[in-house]
Amino acid sequence: MFTKKSYFNRNNKRKKKKILFLLNTNSYSGAENVVIQIIENIKDINVGMVYVSKEGPIRKYLENKKIHFVPIKSMDPIQIRKVICQEKPDIIHANDFRASVMAAVSCWKLPIISHLHNNTPWMRKYHLYSFLYLLTSVCYKKILIVSPAILEEYVFGNWIKKKTIVINNPINLRSLQEYKQKNIFHNKINYDIVFLGRLTWQKDPFRFIGLIVGLKKRIPLLKVAMVGDGELRKECEIKIEEFHLKENITMLGFQENPYQYLCQGKVLCMPSKWEGFGLAAVEALAFHIPVVAAKVGGLPFIVDNNCGKLCKTDKEFIEEIYQLLTDKDYYLKKQDNAGKRALELDNIEEYICNLKQLYNQIIEK
Repeated sequence: MFTKKSYFNRNNKRKKKKILFLLNTNSYSGAENVVIQIIENIKDINVGMVYVSKEGPIRKYLENKKIHFVPIKSMDPIQIRKVICQEKPDIIHANDFRASVMAAVSCWKLPIISHLHNNTPWMRKYHLYSFLYLLTSVCYKKILIVSPAILEEYVFGNWIKKKTIVINNPINLRSLQEYKQKNIFHNKINYDIVFLGRLTWQKDPFRFIGLIVGLKKRIPLLKVAMVGDGELRKECEIKIEEFHLKENITMLGFQENPYQYLCQGKVLCMPSKWEGFGLAAVEALAFHIPVVAAKVGGLPFIVDNNCGKLCKTDKEFIEEIYQLLTDKDYYLKKQDNAGKRALELDNIEEYICNLKQLYNQIIEK
C-alpha cells in the first residue's frame, strides 16, 4: 500500500507524535471496536493515542483496556477545539459522518482522516448530509471506507474516489481464538440463534423477531439470545410479549464482552437493512459459527454459501436457519467452512502496517 520507511520508528529523539481518534458515539459497537484494535496494535513509543467521544458506557471499557480517554460534552466545534488545544494532536482520525464533518469545521488546518464504517441510506441520495460530507471532504487528507459498497452507493462517490482507500476492518483471528480457548462458561446456555448488534433501525431487530415467530412454528423450544441495546429496546420487548416469545428469546442488553454469548450460539443471524462492513459476521466465523445474513454492505464480501447464506426474503432466512438447526451433516459442513473462511479474512498485521504507513505519509507531508 505504502512504501516509505516508518517516521515513528526513525528516531527516538524526535518529538512524540499524537493521533486523536474522534467518535460521535459513547457506547461500544463496530466503529469503537475498530478504533480500540488500532490503538492496541500500534505499539510504538513515539506515538501517542487519545480516544475522544461523549461521556458514556465506553469509559469503563477504555479504562479496562488502559486507553487514554478524553470525554467531551457534545460533538461540536467548541468542545473539539478545546480538546485539540489540550492534546495537540498531529493527526485527527475521525470516525463516521458527524465526527468527520465536525473535525473539518473545527480544525481544517490539521490533517484529517475521515473513516466511514457505514453506508447509511442518506448517502445514496441527494440529501443535506450527503452534500455536507462532499463539501467537507476537501479538508480530508484521506477517506477510509470499510467496503467498496460505501463508495459505490454514495451519490457523490465519483467526486471523492481519488482520495478514498478501501481498508476493510482489522481482523485479529488469533486474539478471538485465544479468547475462546481461555474462557470456560460454567453456566453455559446453548443458544440456537444469536442476534448481536445495536437495537436500532439499521440492524432491524423487528425483522429478526418476525423470523423467530416463523421458526418457532417449526421448532417450539427454540432458544434465542439478543445481545445489544438501543432506542428500539422497549418496542422489541413489546413485540416479544405480543408474539409470546418470552420463553424463547432472552434479551441480554449491552454486554461489555459479547463474545461469551456469541460463543454459545449455533447460528448468527444478521437481518440488517444496511452494513458498512459487518464485523460481527467475521467474529462469528472465527468461532466456527455459520452466519445467515442480509445481502447488504460488506456482508457479501464475508459470507457465502459455504459458511452460511446471504438471504433476501424472510422465507430464505427461515429455511436456511431451520436446515442448519435440524440437519446435523449440513450444519457441520458449514461450521467447518466458517473456520476456514475466518482464516482467509485474518488481516491484523497487514492492516496495522498499512495504517501506520498512511500516518507516516500524512505527517511527513
